[in-house]
Amino acid sequence: MTQPGSPEYSGAEFVREMARNFWYSAILRAAIKLDVFALLEDNPLTHQQVAQSIGASPRYTQSFLDCCAVLGLLQVSDGKFSNSPNASGFLVKGKDSYVGDHALHHTNTWASWGRLDEVVREGKTLLPFETGFVDPDTYWNDYMIGQHNRATSGQSRQLVRSLDLKDKRKLIDLGGGAASYSIALCEANPQLKAVVIDQKEPLVVAKSFVEQSESADRITLLEGSFFGTDFGTGYDVCLISGVVLISPEEDCRKLFKLAYDALEPGGLVVVQDYMRLEDDPQRKRLDTLEDLYVLVVFNPGAGDREGAEVTSWLEDAGFINPKTVPLPTQLGLITAEKPPAP
Repeated sequence: MTQPGSPEYSGAEFVREMARNFWYSAILRAAIKLDVFALLEDNPLTHQQVAQSIGASPRYTQSFLDCCAVLGLLQVSDGKFSNSPNASGFLVKGKDSYVGDHALHHTNTWASWGRLDEVVREGKTLLPFETGFVDPDTYWNDYMIGQHNRATSGQSRQLVRSLDLKDKRKLIDLGGGAASYSIALCEANPQLKAVVIDQKEPLVVAKSFVEQSESADRITLLEGSFFGTDFGTGYDVCLISGVVLISPEEDCRKLFKLAYDALEPGGLVVVQDYMRLEDDPQRKRLDTLEDLYVLVVFNPGAGDREGAEVTSWLEDAGFINPKTVPLPTQLGLITAEKPPAP
């Protein structure tokens, strides 16, 4: 029998702890769905009061809240539970920093990951709603609003700070999803107008966000696919965010050529995505896991690309002066220019 403190015990406990990790995401998911963090934001409560508020078993609620506390999601004092700083900062709905929908999106892929051995063996993608764990509408809604969480919690600010668009007038946002980044760029650049193209489901979500923004009159939503919709030309900036990661190489190359043709001479293309742009151990860990994630739940041709690879595709499409811009957030940038007119 292995003894605590021995190398054998440490190794075995490492395996046991890794096996238990899904408990933690399950507790986080449940707390979000039960809206516990909004309940406790300004009003510490006992487990009995929480149970009454959410219509749950007091015994189960006590054990659940204790687990939230030991995981650092809640704090407990004199028998009353309240939000931890992290929960207050990022898990209370209505705050710009809220990322709860993004967390739900990741846990919606639970059943797909649970069949990872099958997925690896067969080399296939298993979309979450194909497992029966969530229905398609819930999956896509959580996905798009989760991406909006990512934008409002910091990514959009990084994008705005990294781009000088003061001389740009017309933006095309290819695969703009919830229109989060077009909204941010238009609000930071009052001369800018944007056209956001995507499928019906993302644009349903985008419509509400655009209508709430200060730039609603400068943002047009265009339903359709990249390759089957006429969105015109004459743009001087093109944003491609969150598309390269989940698309096969052939589609990425076609998309870059489409962007090139849509831009005026001297126009700017901006690729924002998970990409391997720097040699950092923490980034390497995230990029490695993200690479498998998109294979499992998006597309067999997807992948977390090397920055040099994406740059080469842009250059093959005709772009010049590529620049990589690592960011302190999860997504990085690559920019390039269409050559000016002779």
